[in-house]
Amino acid sequence: MKKVFLFLAVSMAAVFNLNAQTADEIISKYITAIGGADKWAKVQSIKVEGQIEVQGIAIPFTMQGVHMKGTRVDAEFQGNKIIDITTPTKGWSQNPFGGKATLSPITDDELKQKVDELDIQDAFVDYKSKGSTVEFLGKDEEDGNEYFKIKMTSKNGNDKTYFFDTKTYLVYKIESIVKQEGQEVKSAVKYLDYQTIDFGIKMAFKQDQGQMMMVNKKITINPAIDASIFNGN
Repeated sequence: MKKVFLFLAVSMAAVFNLNAQTADEIISKYITAIGGADKWAKVQSIKVEGQIEVQGIAIPFTMQGVHMKGTRVDAEFQGNKIIDITTPTKGWSQNPFGGKATLSPITDDELKQKVDELDIQDAFVDYKSKGSTVEFLGKDEEDGNEYFKIKMTSKNGNDKTYFFDTKTYLVYKIESIVKQEGQEVKSAVKYLDYQTIDFGIKMAFKQDQGQMMMVNKKITINPAIDASIFNGN
């Protein structure tokens, strides 16, 4: 009987070790594909200029971020300003089309879902030191292509499932569960049109969110950003 338990223990340990090894191998190839950890470690700030395309309408937006300190998105449609600000401890949003006519604090649950976005150096770069864990979920097929699936749980308790192209090792899709108006909703975002930018890093210039597409026109790495834009006033 002891030999049976020993066999089971060794077998289970081998399975967990294989899963961890497989996940880390995929992650390593992904980081290489997007430019390498050394290059991403140099990214301290970012500015993205683009447009949100929905139902034939293009809405210009600007996103500015300082690594682990703050992110801010500004857009304007029909004279109405849309603002979204996230910091490590607080967040604010303004969206007249969503019932927020003025800049107002977001809830703790909303902040928990968004605080991981403060990491602009890519979630998988040194993910262990950031307190995140990963789990290899096997392979999946979509649109005739194969993808590796890895679930990441951040130190803040947020779960996301990443689909890596088995040929390029770039992220094709991210799935997660988000809370909207008290309801849990499944979110799926596809990442397309990868391009090499400053510092030799690679980023997706299109994010297909189903009902709308976010198209990046220009990405600037390490621009000077005034931290006061994250004050929420």
